[in-house]
Amino acid sequence: MELELTKEQTMFRDMAKEFAQREISPSCKERDREGKFFPDLMRKMGEQGLFAIKIPKEYGGFDLDWTTMGLVAEEISCVDFSVGITYFIQTSLEAMPVLTAGTEEQKKKYVPAVAQGKMIGCTAAVEPNVGSDATAVETSAVRDGDYWVLNGNKTWITNATVADFAVVVAQTDKTKAHKGIATFIVDKGTPGFSSMKIENKLGCRSSDTGQLFFRDCRIPLSNQLGPVGKGMSTALTCIEHTRFGISWMALGVTRACLEASVKYCQERKQFGKPIGSFQLVQERIADMVVDYEASRLLCCQAAYNKDKGVPSSREVSIAKYHNIEVAVRATKTAVELHGAYGYTDDFPVERFYRDIIGPLIFGGTANVQRLLIGRSALGIDAISR
Repeated sequence: MELELTKEQTMFRDMAKEFAQREISPSCKERDREGKFFPDLMRKMGEQGLFAIKIPKEYGGFDLDWTTMGLVAEEISCVDFSVGITYFIQTSLEAMPVLTAGTEEQKKKYVPAVAQGKMIGCTAAVEPNVGSDATAVETSAVRDGDYWVLNGNKTWITNATVADFAVVVAQTDKTKAHKGIATFIVDKGTPGFSSMKIENKLGCRSSDTGQLFFRDCRIPLSNQLGPVGKGMSTALTCIEHTRFGISWMALGVTRACLEASVKYCQERKQFGKPIGSFQLVQERIADMVVDYEASRLLCCQAAYNKDKGVPSSREVSIAKYHNIEVAVRATKTAVELHGAYGYTDDFPVERFYRDIIGPLIFGGTANVQRLLIGRSALGIDAISR
């Protein structure tokens, strides 16, 4: 099966590849070493129109398909996974919550700015005691006249300290469980709202990650995003979009490791021969090729379903689970094939090896994906309540 791309899809893919090589690649090592965010790249990606792919035309976007989003994510992640994840969630976790549940006024205020890269957001769902069980939200939202008052903590939030606004998942009434959950937009600078960066991560070091704190944080009723009781649905829908993106990002990492390994094994000589001539080396390369092609087809299937508007949760979970496991294997293999050089950041495979561990956890852990896939096959929920 070969994915037949439209002219627009090909244009965006090629543009993203050229942009990644020209703008992202030269500073990869520096950003990773220093844990440095990249506002300049965000601005440039906005100017290139990369954030506008899935944005409706009435808000300054191109109203294109998820396949195009995936192709761009693959090309960017093939150079730098940290930039890839930040690129994709600019749509999936920043624009999409507002487009999914927002009022017309909210959409006009936030979505065009996000599409242009002039505004960065974040979605705050995870808490110190709330990870995979997203419905156990402890952050509270209490109505007080024309305001909501938020109290609580969020952690492991991408873009936490660089965001201009946060989409916050909070509980309005514990007795109603998930039916009491709502989402709110909290703008940077709102009294009672603060953030702190999480330092010294294993990987994805230039992607901003942090904690958010809400202390009697008063926001107007106009900042409520959708009705009470629909907050978790909005968040989970957007997290599934992110999960889809991660499957394409993992594909990019696998491809990068494969290409780097092929080049190295053609050039590196031992015993008077290129190491690529050794049978065991060719076996490892062959495994990477097969894994990459399988991952690519799973991405295409998930994208096809999403673009057709048919149910895609199963396909997205399969792609995310499989492609991350494949990418972990590919990065490990690439480091081994590069030998001692693969143990340093002289070659990018070392960075990919560290970066790809994160997606085993975020976007829904590997075990959560197994449960979702198993439930789809068996029709039985493995979690009893």
